[in-house]
Amino acid sequence: MKHNFKLIALSLFTLLLVSCAGKPTYSPEGVSEAEQLYITKQYAEAAVAFNQQASAATSAREQKLLLLRAVIAYIKAEQLTQALQLFESIKINENDIKQRNFARLTRAHFSLAERNAEEVLTQLKQSLTLDTPRILLADFHELRAAALTMQGDRITTAEEYIKQGRYLKRDESILQSQQLIWQSLALLSERSLQQMQPAKAPDVLSGWMELVRISKKYQLNPILLRASINNWQRRYTNHPVHPTLLEGLRNRKQEDVTLPKKIALLLPLSGRFANPAKAIRDGLLASYYAKKDKIDINIRIYDTKGDPEQIEEIYETAVSDGAQFIIGPLNKASISKLAEQSDLSVPTLSLNYIDPESSIPQELYQFGLSPEEEAIQVAERTWLDGHVNAAVLTPIGPWGDRVYQAFRQRWEQIGGRIVEQQSYNSSNNDFSLPIRRLLNIDESKLRYNSLSRLLKTKLKYTTYRRQDIDFIFIAGYPRQARQIRPQLKFFHASKVPVYATSHIFTGNLNPSRDRLMNDIRFGDMPWVLSDTTPHRGLRNEIEELISNAGTKHQRLYAMGVDAFNIIAALNTLKTYPYERYQGETGSLSLDEKQRVKRQLSWVYFRSGRPMLLDQAAQ
Repeated sequence: MKHNFKLIALSLFTLLLVSCAGKPTYSPEGVSEAEQLYITKQYAEAAVAFNQQASAATSAREQKLLLLRAVIAYIKAEQLTQALQLFESIKINENDIKQRNFARLTRAHFSLAERNAEEVLTQLKQSLTLDTPRILLADFHELRAAALTMQGDRITTAEEYIKQGRYLKRDESILQSQQLIWQSLALLSERSLQQMQPAKAPDVLSGWMELVRISKKYQLNPILLRASINNWQRRYTNHPVHPTLLEGLRNRKQEDVTLPKKIALLLPLSGRFANPAKAIRDGLLASYYAKKDKIDINIRIYDTKGDPEQIEEIYETAVSDGAQFIIGPLNKASISKLAEQSDLSVPTLSLNYIDPESSIPQELYQFGLSPEEEAIQVAERTWLDGHVNAAVLTPIGPWGDRVYQAFRQRWEQIGGRIVEQQSYNSSNNDFSLPIRRLLNIDESKLRYNSLSRLLKTKLKYTTYRRQDIDFIFIAGYPRQARQIRPQLKFFHASKVPVYATSHIFTGNLNPSRDRLMNDIRFGDMPWVLSDTTPHRGLRNEIEELISNAGTKHQRLYAMGVDAFNIIAALNTLKTYPYERYQGETGSLSLDEKQRVKRQLSWVYFRSGRPMLLDQAAQ
């Protein structure tokens, strides 16, 4: 087993598995101190306690089992060096089923730390014996769920968390496990949940799938939601769903999802940002007109001219005119100006993001199509795909610098390593020089020249690229990507996975030109991918309303659609962090800073067409 612990952090899985440490609150009869510490997620203390128990063990077999428990606790405490040293000192008796099972579980923990999902599932292909401690049986299914999450298998991930729940006793742990079931299924669309409903319904999994589907369908209609939940409960009388989750659905209030009567839209409709602003405006109005017969809302539009010095005055004018909710402004300087206020008069949804370290007023929400956010998603996706060593190719200039810094910060934060970064001039047609440097091709040539001179003879020579690259992240637009991908292949990197942001795709199908980008993986929004998926969402309903600006700036138009539609969902997303809103720009959630986070649909080019990596996503 290869161990790259210096390169790997478990922080993302800590988030994925909702690990909440705390002091022990109970001491059930027959549970040792070490076990109690482990159950309450005090892993470092548990490791020490298991070690102490092992020292006092009366048999070599019992000592080994306790030491293996200590190793697992060290791993979960992220003390990987201690874990490896202790594990290598234990001589496992492979003829002892219990020792063999504990060792398999330990190896699976190591493999998860290395992000090797396949090896986790290989180690845990065979179930543990029922005399295994309950908490380790729960670990078994949690490990499988984490590996399946990495592979994007959301249904089977939910199944593993369901199985984990059978071995949990603490109410808090049961609720956390069920929230993970919800999070996994909530990433599927309502349509997918209906189509993938198990034939053996009603069972526990089908109950979860239907419950999540109901919550999506009636997310903005609490009356129908409550009625559907009651009907669901009559059919799933013995379902193990935690009462807190059901009450969270039943207690939704109409006033929390009712759209305000008067909305102000603050956009720079003149000046350098006018064209993007018009696309956002047109998308928002199209979404409004699609619902006009069902809602009584007045939208008033204000031109901010993109001037940060005027934004406070325009904002107060909108409030004086009766605005109960404000959408905008668009440019960061204006948003930062508003954020300097300790309190905003009405709830406000800005159309861009500002520095996450900034102090944010309670009434300010942030929503945007930031390239930095996409770069972060590339980092998280490649991490879940099991990669460690990245090579990065970005354009020279502020845009490329921003994308690179966002990717680098997140990638290194979650344990990745950047082995090389090169910049290219986006106005060029030949990117061979930065690509050669990225792949260390020139070093290979220099070694050949040096050896030829030394031996004073002409040698057979084959160009070699560096071999320590797991994947390449490129930032750029279609013109550049269509040339970079073939040049990567030319320099012997055809089998290295390539990832990018949505900027490499125009949004319009052009297979004859885009086949040059075959196999590049990127995340994009459902709206833009509608021609390549079976489900077109809201686009079918408002196709005839799409303006010229919306055709030219598709993603900004979709952002305008979501900016209007998400207003009614904000309170729900804020109150229930595990909830999502299925938007045209992605699956939307709200973080602790009240930033709308987009989960993109991941695709790759095949024959010049974007194809879903996960068909269930739509």
